[in-house]
Amino acid sequence: MGRNTSQSTLGHTILSDHLHRLHLSPDPFCPWCRTTPETIEHFLLQCPRFHYHHTARRSRLSALTITTLNLPTPWRPQGVHPSQQPSVLRLTCAFLRKTSQLPRL
Repeated sequence: MGRNTSQSTLGHTILSDHLHRLHLSPDPFCPWCRTTPETIEHFLLQCPRFHYHHTARRSRLSALTITTLNLPTPWRPQGVHPSQQPSVLRLTCAFLRKTSQLPRL
């Protein structure tokens, strides 16, 4: 299966946490901060390497009155009204383009 939307939806990524569960990585930790498992949520919302991009996206989300975001997968934001989900997805895609990290999902 190629890296595409359905791959991420199924939870198949090349992030360290997933690879570690498959015994394909020696540890589950983020390669940049080395203290936290590299999950989709950590990668897309918390990793210090992408702080600038996280801050910019939070600002744009705040303008949409979205203050809490949970991303168990990048394609299904939870806790967001259905009418605002397309905006969240656009901002997530923009984050992935700007950080050149789409291949990792």
